[in-house]
Amino acid sequence: MIIGLVLCGLVAVLLFFGVAERVFKSFGVAYWLAFVLVGIMIGSAFIPTFKIGAVSFNVAGFIAPLIFSAVFFALATRTHEAGRALVTTSVVAALFIAIKLLIEPIANATVTAIVVGFLCGAVGFLVGKTKLAALAAMFLGLPIGESITSAVNMYVYGTRMSFGTAATFDAVILASVFAVVLFETVSAIKRTMNARARAHAQNNAEISDEFDADEYKKYFDE
Repeated sequence: MIIGLVLCGLVAVLLFFGVAERVFKSFGVAYWLAFVLVGIMIGSAFIPTFKIGAVSFNVAGFIAPLIFSAVFFALATRTHEAGRALVTTSVVAALFIAIKLLIEPIANATVTAIVVGFLCGAVGFLVGKTKLAALAAMFLGLPIGESITSAVNMYVYGTRMSFGTAATFDAVILASVFAVVLFETVSAIKRTMNARARAHAQNNAEISDEFDADEYKKYFDE
C-alpha cells in the first residue's frame, strides 16, 4: 500500500497549502470535505483485511473505494454526468480485468498495480471527459474488476475469493491521481493557448487602431 499512501499523503499536503483546493472544488467537493475524504482513505489503509467465511474483504481496496464512488456518483448525478461515469466504469473495469488476467501471472502485485493505475487513469481521462466522471469510474470500476478477476481465479485455479487487495488500493489511488493530473495538464495548456491567442488578438487590434488610412489618403489623391 506504499504507493497509495504516498500519493494520499501528497494530496493531503497539497490540500494543506491550498494548492489542490481548486481541483476538489471543480467537481463539487468542499475544502473541508476534501480533507475528510483523504483522511478516510489514508485511515482505511491501516484497517486489516477481515474474513467472512471463506471470503476476505479488504477495507482500503474494496469497501472505502465503494463509499467514495457513491459520493462521486451522487455528485455526478447532480451535474448530469452519471451516464458518462457508468460507461467509463464499464470500460475501466474491463481494462482492469484484461490487465490482471494477462500480466498478473508474470508480474508481481506492485508492477500490476502500476500498470493498472496508469492505463486505467489514461482511459478514464479519455472516456470520462470530466474529472468527476473519471474519478467515479476509478473508485467503482477497479474494485468491480478486482472482484470479477478474483471470481475467475477461484473458478479456474481454486484460489480464495477476495474483495479488494492492498494492490487494488494502490491502483485506485494511482489511477485517480493520474487522471486528475492529465485533466489539469490539458486545462493548463488550453488556458495558456487561449491567453496567447487573446494577447495576439489584442496586439493586432492595437496596431489596427494606431494605423489611420485617412492620414495617408491625401498623398494618393494628389
